[in-house]
Amino acid sequence: MSPIKAGIINVTGYIGSDLARLLYQHPQVELESVTGRSTAGQELADVFPYLSKTRLSIKDELDSNINVVFSAMPHRSSIEVVPSLLKKGMKVIDVSADFRLKNASEYPRWYGFDHPSPELLKQAVYGLPELHRDDIASATLIANPGCYSTGAILALAPVVKERLICPDIIIDSKSGVSGAGRALSLTTHYSEANENVCAYSLEGHRHLPEIEQELEKLNPEFSLSITFVPHLVPMTRGILSSCYAKLRGGLLDGSA
Repeated sequence: MSPIKAGIINVTGYIGSDLARLLYQHPQVELESVTGRSTAGQELADVFPYLSKTRLSIKDELDSNINVVFSAMPHRSSIEVVPSLLKKGMKVIDVSADFRLKNASEYPRWYGFDHPSPELLKQAVYGLPELHRDDIASATLIANPGCYSTGAILALAPVVKERLICPDIIIDSKSGVSGAGRALSLTTHYSEANENVCAYSLEGHRHLPEIEQELEKLNPEFSLSITFVPHLVPMTRGILSSCYAKLRGGLLDGSA
């Protein structure tokens, strides 16, 4: 089997650089081309010394011989490049949230823009292999799940599918600061994040509709009510999610 030729758009973010590390080590993948807007013309090894073995130059545009493109663009930016990549016959794995939600009307509320390509939302496959492995294998557009969404969905999917719990669910999640990306922000400065735990997005986090969407598919007749509160904790990476729900009546005494 010939190796898959992969490319990364926006390799210079945390997600893009980690993708480069993982793809370079993958035995069935050849990382062929990477792009970066602010670092075009530089060697990838000079920008990220730990990627010194890649021997890749950062370019303005991807090479044309790519089979699979990973778009690590910010939210709202992937929409501008993905349609043209699909027309070229490339498979696309989008790491942003631009194709995660099936309902286009959710985007103004959670991401602040009207989705310009609702037809692609129907085409995109939510890229959680534990739930959609067969669909992912044949998809041309895959929407990579959000970080909080991944942990919460995987924790709750078995009990929601079998309706082992009551519909009221609480998700308490704690994340490291790298989840905010490389862009500077006050809340992720060392002096702000160190020795501190901070709840945020108390009015509703943008990963909540993903969680609701995927869990409701597992049991459409199960009317879920989900409370989700994320927290920023002083560590670089990783997420701990604690999910709470009452067992459905009769399960413990065997009468259900």
